[in-house]
Parts: sequence; C-alpha cells; structure tokens
Amino acid sequence: MQKTRKREKNKALRLFVDIFCAAAFAVMVGIFLYRAARGTLADRFAVLVANTLLWLLPFILRPIFREKISESVYAVFAVFTFFASLLGSVLGFYSKIAWYDLLMHTLFGYLGGIIGLFFTCKLSDINKLKPAFVMLVCFAVSMMFAALWEIFEFSGDVLLGNTAQGAHVTLPDGSVVTPVRDTMEDMICNLLGAIVFVLHYLAHILTKKSLLIGFMKDDFSPEINTVSSEKE
Repeated sequence: MQKTRKREKNKALRLFVDIFCAAAFAVMVGIFLYRAARGTLADRFAVLVANTLLWLLPFILRPIFREKISESVYAVFAVFTFFASLLGSVLGFYSKIAWYDLLMHTLFGYLGGIIGLFFTCKLSDINKLKPAFVMLVCFAVSMMFAALWEIFEFSGDVLLGNTAQGAHVTLPDGSVVTPVRDTMEDMICNLLGAIVFVLHYLAHILTKKSLLIGFMKDDFSPEINTVSSEKE
C-alpha cells in the first residue's frame, strides 16, 4: 500500500515537472525569439541560452540516473529555477528588487541542506546515523555549494568581464578590483538558509514528527527499511 501511494505521488510530481519545465522552456524560446526580432539578443545571448537549456535538465537526467533522483528533487529544482533563473536573471528581478538576490541566496542555503540530506540518504541508511552527523553533513554541503557558486561568479567576472559580484573599481594606481561586499552578503544569506534547515531538522528530531523532513527522508531513501511511526 505504501509503495503504491509513493508510486502515484511520483507520477503526479513527474507530470507537474514535465508540464512546468516544458511551459518554462516554451516561454524562454519565446523571449529568445522576441529579443532576436528586436535586435537586443547580443548583450544577453549567453544568459538566455543558459536559462533556456536549464529547463531541459530533468528530461536529460532522467534517462541517465533513472530512479536514483526522485521526482520531488526535480520539482524543487523547477520551482527554484523559476524564481532564481526566469524571474531573477531573465526578467531582471535581481536589478529591479533590491532584496531579491539576498532572498534567493537564503533560499539556496536551505535547498543546499536538502541536497545534503539527499546525498546522505542515498549513501547510507539515515535511520542508523546520528542526527548531529546528518545536520553537520547537510550544513557542510550547503556551504560547499555557496562557495562553488561564488567561485563560479568570480571566474565569470575575471574571464568574461561580467559584474556578477559587483561593479569593478579602478584604484589610483590603475589596478582594477571588485569589492567583496556582495560576495560576503551572499555567503551570509546562504549561511542563514543553512541554519534554518538545521533548525528545521532539529525540530523534526525533537518533536518526532515528520514536519516534511520525514517525508523527504523516506522519499530520498532507495528503499524504506522500517515503517515510520512519525506523524505527518
């Protein structure tokens, strides 16, 4: 019965992801063609191409990883990509709304914790691990992704002349530097998001209730070894 329910839930999530990603891909193609017709494609070409191809990832990864990546992961990816990529990068919410970038980095910190939980469940039986160890792994994975993202932005600024980490400043001696304020704000927001996830996981452990964490643990685990007695 539990496996049947899980299978039905996965079908519903897969349908949602497929429709959502296909619709977003169509929107991106439309934006791409619209800007091409207006002659404004050149300055945003790389961003538009990258943000268009992102929506194809679930369709590409499914045949490769099969059941190893659950549909809930693809669903979280689709929703976050909508806010961070489509609204933030393509429609310019990052520049139009002052706090939007900080909000996305905070949310990314929380999602990094979910990614850490996903890896933990795939690599071991999470029911046999100490909660403190699981929280430490989730926190570390979240901060690792934050560091990798900032390295990616820095590399783009240095190699491609982008300004993802802030406008370049020319010093009196002629050297060009980039202030670290934007980078540190992003890292701090990611840290806050990671802490929120750890507190969420701790509440799940202390209350012995699912609080969605139990749902994710069961969903991410290759197979459920024990019947959970946690309440939803």
